[in-house]
Amino acid sequence: MTSSDARATSPDDWRTGVAWVWRLVLAVAAGWATWLLLAGRPTADLLAQLRYFTTESTIAVLLVNAGAVVRPLLVRSGPYRFEGRRTWFRGLATTMTVFTGIIFATLLGHTYPETAGRIAHAFLPAAMLVDWLLVGRSHRRLAWWVPLTWAAALIPYLFLYVWDARALGTPMYPFLDPASPDWWGTVAAVVVALLVLSYLLRWLARATGRRRG
Repeated sequence: MTSSDARATSPDDWRTGVAWVWRLVLAVAAGWATWLLLAGRPTADLLAQLRYFTTESTIAVLLVNAGAVVRPLLVRSGPYRFEGRRTWFRGLATTMTVFTGIIFATLLGHTYPETAGRIAHAFLPAAMLVDWLLVGRSHRRLAWWVPLTWAAALIPYLFLYVWDARALGTPMYPFLDPASPDWWGTVAAVVVALLVLSYLLRWLARATGRRRG
């Protein structure tokens, strides 16, 4: 461990307390959005809603930030009390929610009439990007291959997506239709876009981390 590693997560640093409160806000916002997306639905509708990428990305943000809030209560001391040495899951959650925001803004209408949509499609993507660039420290050390694993997480989702489209007879997202002749081309474009975003986030983490020391 280097001295910069210790500074990055020192419990005596006032910035750590601010970061904890910030991630508490993110956890509450993601939890609220998850509740609005899922509450009061019958079982069939609940399961259908859980298959939306928006819902899954929101739950990922909830879990990673809830974990960040609870971590100091479980890890009582040490330089990684407030943030682990490797933040793979935070990177995955950030990639998912930022990708959700981009896709919704560019391909799915970019209107936010409901509170759940405003949180899941606008606030969380922007807030998690800010968190990634300005709050987190450990992710600057992520290996070059880690973004590949974030993008690879889309593969099982695509299998679920195809099954859902065939079971219901209509795709969740109009631009991504398994019955369309350009299905594979669209899938390739989506995967490449997610991979580019994943590596961009890693590069930004390293660049901003160097400036912050």
